[in-house]
Amino acid sequence: MKITDVKVHLIRTRRTTTIPSPWILVQVFTDEGLVGLGDATNWPGGTIIRQAILELSRLVIGENPFHIERLYHRMYHNLDQIGQTGAVIAAISGIEIALWDIVGQAAGMPIYDLLGGPCREQVRVYSHAGTPEACAHLAEKGCTAIKAYFPVGPLPEGEHIFVPRSITLAEELAALEHMRACRQAVGNTVDICTDIQARYTSSAAIRLAHRFEELGLLFLEEPVGPENIDELAKIKAAVNVPICVGERRYTRFGFRDLIAHQAVDMIMPDVVRCGGIAETKKIAAMAESYYMQVSPHNPNSPVSTLASIHVMANIPNGLLLEYVDDEQDPPWRNDLLTDPPVIRNGFLQLPTKPGLGSGLVMEAVEKYRFEG
Repeated sequence: MKITDVKVHLIRTRRTTTIPSPWILVQVFTDEGLVGLGDATNWPGGTIIRQAILELSRLVIGENPFHIERLYHRMYHNLDQIGQTGAVIAAISGIEIALWDIVGQAAGMPIYDLLGGPCREQVRVYSHAGTPEACAHLAEKGCTAIKAYFPVGPLPEGEHIFVPRSITLAEELAALEHMRACRQAVGNTVDICTDIQARYTSSAAIRLAHRFEELGLLFLEEPVGPENIDELAKIKAAVNVPICVGERRYTRFGFRDLIAHQAVDMIMPDVVRCGGIAETKKIAAMAESYYMQVSPHNPNSPVSTLASIHVMANIPNGLLLEYVDDEQDPPWRNDLLTDPPVIRNGFLQLPTKPGLGSGLVMEAVEKYRFEG
């Protein structure tokens, strides 16, 4: 079997930024009629990633799709000179996921069985809420874990550039009251977590984390940015709230020092950003040796969700998966796939069909194609 072509499809989303942020779906075609499906979404910058995929396709067309490890390294090392940026690794991820889909279809097996079989029968998820009422609504629908976002104060007067900043007492207390209300809305049987999104300085993040200790958070995400491991370790040592980062780290090399320094309690690699299915499994294995659990980042397309399910089914230290609720995502999300992900009572069900377990519905792809 040989790879004959690679195609990229940009799909409209609800995400609004200065730079367009479509979903980026990848198809890899073979001379035996099998078509693999992948996702290379990172945002912003869909057109940049699309071009990277088209450049990388030169390295895989004519090759055996079963040779995933060799093709991964061929793509990775051919781009050494421009650096393994988020756009480059997302492009590699999309192709790599599609290769696993082809191999699974050829073998007649779901990808998680190719990886060594499932460690769990279903994958627990958490979804997003911005108000106590939204938290209660998700809990009523069966969600067992919720990421509750708290309002953030405006930039100081005269400031126009986002950089980590200090926090006022009023803002700090308002965040606590909001999170208390979210906890009260769901009681003690539903886990809640939150995301600081690297908005604050280390000292401000520590102050907030201390305030949130009473809430029993499942985790606190990105207290500071990914650039400084020492600051993350300082925050982890100073607070009694599990610290989690990872959506802006790429490949096992981006996670190596983070894990080895035990700078966090939990990691959240994104399968469509960090190198694909095999690379995420390798990152999870590194974390397992330090007794760290994995909660993958996944606010992307249903293809990303399917790829994440296969990884989470297999890895022993998987905790739960990010999943954007159907009411929050574009209503055409599930129209894109022949067999979209199935969720029941807060748990994603494992696909049973070969490969990823689904294919693209091209009529929907054309209908919702991004033309920016």
